[in-house]
Amino acid sequence: MDTKGLRVEIKDEAKGLVKAVFATFNKIDSHGDVTLPGAFTDGAEMPISSYGHTSWDGALPVGKGTIRQTKTEAIFEGEFFMDTRHGEDTFKTVQRLGKLGQWSYGYDAEEYSFGEHDGQHVRFLAKQKVHEVSPVLLGAGVGTRTLATKSGGPGAPVKVGRPIAPHECEVTLRSWDGAKTLAGLGEDLRPSELRTVFAWADPNGDPEAKSSYRFAHHHGVGGPANVRACLMGIARLNDGKSGIPDADRKAVYDHLAAHLRDADIDAPELKSQPGGSLKFHEEGHAVLAAVSSYIDRASEVLALRARKGRPGLAPAAVDLLSWVDDDVKRLQALLSAPVGEEDVSEELASSYLRSIAGVHGF
Repeated sequence: MDTKGLRVEIKDEAKGLVKAVFATFNKIDSHGDVTLPGAFTDGAEMPISSYGHTSWDGALPVGKGTIRQTKTEAIFEGEFFMDTRHGEDTFKTVQRLGKLGQWSYGYDAEEYSFGEHDGQHVRFLAKQKVHEVSPVLLGAGVGTRTLATKSGGPGAPVKVGRPIAPHECEVTLRSWDGAKTLAGLGEDLRPSELRTVFAWADPNGDPEAKSSYRFAHHHGVGGPANVRACLMGIARLNDGKSGIPDADRKAVYDHLAAHLRDADIDAPELKSQPGGSLKFHEEGHAVLAAVSSYIDRASEVLALRARKGRPGLAPAAVDLLSWVDDDVKRLQALLSAPVGEEDVSEELASSYLRSIAGVHGF
């Protein structure tokens, strides 16, 4: 679920009625999306969530409303449940906050494409399913406005969507250096640019901070997707070390698997439960991910020690890395053995092992 901002006008205090323009068509918002005319369903009903989208976590909804569209914008008309304590309290809080309070809506992008708009790489949203609207501290809308007296401040990004939608792009089989890729990303990138590098974003993180994103697999902003990074990402989903909610695993998998299909590579199966037994080639992906992650971590530790005036790694860390190097040398000896042409599965396994040996120049 993604979220975007909206601002609301109090239409009837006694009945708890609100009304707002919550999307302006053909405008680039702060998530780098352009909502197209007709993207919403006229008359669609949805609840008003408890404050901060917390009805997703079980809090009671505080109202309900509907959507209608014009040629240029989408309008939300809602009613708080004034005969309930939680509905009345939320309405009074929104009313008292006035222009300090903002709103957001949660949605799924059902139909979308990527392209250029006003010189920017954007996602065009052709069809959205809105699940709820919610009062929040900061909304993410751009080009929204109230129909009469404004009751919300300027829109600003607060949440980024969890799994990032799949997209078509160039793919590459070359080696992958995750630490170098992240270091090469600027600190002033827009959310729309960061979303071209990763497959998942923390909904509670700063959408303009690269630390809020996971599963990097592109060589820079708008760069080609790396096959090895996609395979390593799926391995992390399967070994239970992805660090993301279980509910997001399938969508992230679909994103990474789509790139693999573009490279004419069969994506490994997504395990129904992470941490289960692995096939030989799946274990190879997990090893590849572990080796790459460990080297990335070693690079971070090396940089941290240098900043503290302690160049080089501690002796124990050097020993560990040398042991990894010893095993890579064993791997190189294994790869020198002939592969029987009749054993296709063995040949595929060997190719995966070769990819491990190629990481970071090993």
